[in-house]
Amino acid sequence: MIAVAEGVILRKGDFGSFMLQKISELEGKSGIRLPLAYKILLAETGTVEQVLSILIGSAVSVRAVKQKENARTITRESVITSSDTGRVLIRARSKIFVSNLPAKVVNQIKQKQAGIGTIIQGAGLETFRKIVQVGYDPAARSVFRKYQIIYRKKIAFEIREELALESGPGGI
Repeated sequence: MIAVAEGVILRKGDFGSFMLQKISELEGKSGIRLPLAYKILLAETGTVEQVLSILIGSAVSVRAVKQKENARTITRESVITSSDTGRVLIRARSKIFVSNLPAKVVNQIKQKQAGIGTIIQGAGLETFRKIVQVGYDPAARSVFRKYQIIYRKKIAFEIREELALESGPGGI
């Protein structure tokens, strides 16, 4: 597995060029060339469902495949699929820190009816997404990113998203 972008401190004005550099490093170390759509998905810090639906020209669906809960955290495995074809586009593993979120958001997550980005947007939470790692897994032939979603200066979510390298519109 090849990973880049861990523990890097950004200087003012570095954000856009930072991700460009890290994706370029990933391509160089792994010997792969990523299509533009993959680069956008690795670097985006908004709602994945929205960006993905624009890139594929179709609605997407989020389905929680597995979810475990305890008093402090919820762990969730989910897939994002094309609503038209049912094809899996992204696999995600999330760790949710329940004490760092409003109860209504936690309850929606427990219901497993919507994706995390949709829940955050629907609740009107002001959040910040921090990408902590991008990488390539040659065994799975996939690229991935790990990021945190910060709410009120605390880590509310840790998420790892994996995109299988396939051919299709824009590489997705």
